[in-house]
Amino acid sequence: MLVLDTLKTALEQDWLGSHPQNAMESGDRFAGAVANWFASAQAGAFPCTTAAARRPQLASSAAMALQSGTAQGAGAALALAIAQYMVGQVFGSGVAAFPLATSAAVTMIGATFGNLELSKADRVQSIATACTVLAASTLVTFPPPMPPAPVS
Repeated sequence: MLVLDTLKTALEQDWLGSHPQNAMESGDRFAGAVANWFASAQAGAFPCTTAAARRPQLASSAAMALQSGTAQGAGAALALAIAQYMVGQVFGSGVAAFPLATSAAVTMIGATFGNLELSKADRVQSIATACTVLAASTLVTFPPPMPPAPVS
C-alpha cells in the first residue's frame, strides 16, 4: 500500500537532502526514492513486482527532465517520466495502464518547480502528492479468465 508520507520522507532525505552534484545523480536518487515507494504498491491482492527493475528507466528519464532549460519544462518532463515509469508495471498477471491524472501531475510538478519561494518541505510534499495522484489514477488491467475447454 502506498503511503504519501513515506515518499515525502524519502524524497526529502534521499533526494533533496543529499544535495546531488549533477542531474544524473539527482535523477538516480529521485528514482531510488520513487521506486522504493512504488515497490509497496498493490493492485487488489497483487504487489508490484517490477518497481525495482524499472528504476534505471526512471533514473535516466528523471535526469533528462532535470536538465530542461526551464523550471516549468523540468517539472512537466519529470511528471511525464514518473507516469511513463508507472505504465507497464506488473501486478500478478495484471499490467498498469497510463495514469489518468498525468496532466494534473504535469501542472502540479511544473508549478512546484516554478515557485522558487517554496521551502524544501513544501516542495517535496507537492511532488509526493503529485506522485500519489498519478498512482491513484493508474488502473491495472488483468486478463480475463480462460473459458472452460474440453480435454482433447
